[in-house]
Amino acid sequence: MKGNIFGTRAFVGGLLAGSAMLAYSGTAQAQDSADEQFSGLQTIVVTAQKREQNVQDTPISVTALSGETLAAQGIEEVADLKAVDPSLQIGEATGVVTTFIRGIGNPVTTAGNEASVPVYIDDVYFTRAAFAYFDLASIERIEILKGPQGTLFGRNASGGVINVVTADPDLSSPALKASLGYGNYQTMDATFYGNMPIGDSVAANLSVSYNDQNQGWGRNKGLIDPLNPSLGYSDDDEDYWKGRSFSARGKLLFDISDAIDLKLVGYYVNFRSSIGIYSRPFPGTLGGTPNPALQGFADNPFIPTPPQALPELGFYDVPLGGGQTPTQEMFDDVEGYGFSGRLDIELGFADLVSITAYRESDELYYSAGNYSPYDYAQYSLNIVDEQFSQEFQLKSPSTSAINWILGLYYLDAKGGFAPTTIEGPAVEFSGIQMIDINGQQDVKSYAAFGQITYPVTDRLNITAGLRYTIDEVTGNGFTDITFLPGVIDPNAPFTFRDQIFNAGNNCTGLLTEFFTGGAVPAAGICDGSGNPDYDRKFKKLTWRGAIDYDIADDVLAYASVSRGYKAGTFNTLPLDSPALQPEVVDAYEVGLKSELLDRLLRLNIALFWNDIENPQIQAQRNGLVFLRNAGSARTKGVEVDITAAPAPGLTLRAAASYLDAKFTDFNDCPTYTVIPSEGALVTTGTDCTGNRMPYTSKWKFAGGIDYLADIVGTGEARFTLNASYSTKFPWDADNVIYEPSRFLLDGSVAFTPEDYEHVTFRFWMKNITGKKYNINYYAQAGGSAYSSAPGAPRTYGGEIIFEF
Repeated sequence: MKGNIFGTRAFVGGLLAGSAMLAYSGTAQAQDSADEQFSGLQTIVVTAQKREQNVQDTPISVTALSGETLAAQGIEEVADLKAVDPSLQIGEATGVVTTFIRGIGNPVTTAGNEASVPVYIDDVYFTRAAFAYFDLASIERIEILKGPQGTLFGRNASGGVINVVTADPDLSSPALKASLGYGNYQTMDATFYGNMPIGDSVAANLSVSYNDQNQGWGRNKGLIDPLNPSLGYSDDDEDYWKGRSFSARGKLLFDISDAIDLKLVGYYVNFRSSIGIYSRPFPGTLGGTPNPALQGFADNPFIPTPPQALPELGFYDVPLGGGQTPTQEMFDDVEGYGFSGRLDIELGFADLVSITAYRESDELYYSAGNYSPYDYAQYSLNIVDEQFSQEFQLKSPSTSAINWILGLYYLDAKGGFAPTTIEGPAVEFSGIQMIDINGQQDVKSYAAFGQITYPVTDRLNITAGLRYTIDEVTGNGFTDITFLPGVIDPNAPFTFRDQIFNAGNNCTGLLTEFFTGGAVPAAGICDGSGNPDYDRKFKKLTWRGAIDYDIADDVLAYASVSRGYKAGTFNTLPLDSPALQPEVVDAYEVGLKSELLDRLLRLNIALFWNDIENPQIQAQRNGLVFLRNAGSARTKGVEVDITAAPAPGLTLRAAASYLDAKFTDFNDCPTYTVIPSEGALVTTGTDCTGNRMPYTSKWKFAGGIDYLADIVGTGEARFTLNASYSTKFPWDADNVIYEPSRFLLDGSVAFTPEDYEHVTFRFWMKNITGKKYNINYYAQAGGSAYSSAPGAPRTYGGEIIFEF
């Protein structure tokens, strides 16, 4: 793009050259003392098994990143993790990040649909991903647990878990850290973290983060004249792909006695953004008329424009308004808050832990109906979400030779649309002013679990665990139709109204009366609450068995077999879609964890095989996204992770994954066919057995360099470079639309002057090569387009960091 203050070659070349010069000067001037202090790679402590362990001693495939590592590598949000862990595939919708681990996951984020890779923050499970992914300020560490984690983490962890641990208050001393930054696209961000002891037994901390991107990556364009698309787009447009966010988190620590601790947590998050909304049509799939039957009606704005007649758009531009049609804005506006408390009591023979949490959120998602310059229909999704959870753990004390844990878990969650509103010319042609679709799902989940690790010898351990879960899922929904006054022609052709309702929702009788009665009623209600599928109970026993053996002091071999479970559910939209069966994963894994050459080299390898029964995948119908079951699937692969510290201050990282992920039984798979003359998509069925699973690249690589140099008489400099590569992957089960392979490169330079050691200046650049790629995708079956959302272009900026 124009106006960059650094070109790609200049930035990368300068970064590498500066690293090489400082590697020589910094180490040469202080070589002796540096060698004395140099002790190799840092130890990272994790709680992947609900107790503190060195990550290298944990017989689970885990990627662990400390808060210091996250800051050094410029990882500011969970979506950035895909650049450091190739086992992750992350799709980004606005306000929501959908995560896949080893091919297991789903991109549906509508209310009531929970992820196959759940997120825990400070021991609390988040039912809705939208509020698990606010900015990563004040993070102590992030743990990416791969493979089913159903025994200990339980709730829907069929693919893995992302466990986020934020910094606890410190009783020893006050601390303050703040930053202020500015980047291209008029982006301003600020963070604050403060810690304060209050007496000898109480401490508090507060973390605040704010980001405002005021200028969009592209433009929202409209046709100068919809009757003549060849005239092109109007200059009267607005910028698009921008947003703002604010989050705050506070903690209180009460050191009640030597045996009792209490932690209280509260958080608030608010953001509004168009980033990640699928608003940009795929080339060749957009037409001006979703339904040719609408032509001929009074005030019909639809023009039968074949896709090739529409002017080309820039990669970051969207055709949603301007010209002779009203400007259509698409955005997501979210507000949420929550509280939690953790009580730890040492009983002597065991430790008792109680974790209580509550949170709720409101979301308004506004979407243009067909992602085109024509004013077709508008969707307004009002999403509500609420949850309460309670967990009790009784576990062995840290001094016990045998490690064991027993636990009870309860979840009460409610989520739904209140309501989803559809309005605009497409429904008005049916004599309808507005359609309000209401759908809500209630979940009550009960679980009991336990796990024990028994040391057979000082080198050999055996682990066994069980979890029994009962999920009670209920749902209800209804549709309010507000009719326009007047009489509708009984011979009117097939219209948008029929697409929405004739598929189900117990509305067929209403529509028949509406067509044949002549007079239009004042209002009508389609009530789906009587559907017997809206009351189901699911029960499942999941388990894990593992064996690990210390081949040498720093070499651990392990093998495990486990069963993961994601509960059955209902779709809050469409109301008539069938209930989903539980997703069950039987996983097999062998691995090796090693630290070699006096902990200068860390080499971890894992081989895995997952058999998946009833995988829950995304489908679309009549503009609505929902979940459905496939028959079965299988994923298998290998992961290699290498970290080296060959010299003081220098860390090298490299990781690779190979993934073979296919459906083994899916003979009624939905596929979406484009009608070229109209640009419309229709849903048909096909056999997807043998197809690659969505969002799964066969090969992925990630690597990086981090160099910290002490420059005598000047200060401390840090150079960081992160690179990632992934091969192409399909967006849907039908494997029609693929995302091409991509290579992304990020870098940063930071400097702390010797005379001002509390101040750091940092310059960063992301997507240095300016790669154009997509982060989200949607096939609007029953509408008029395949559409997508682009990832960020080249962005850069600087910040000042103060730390005391």
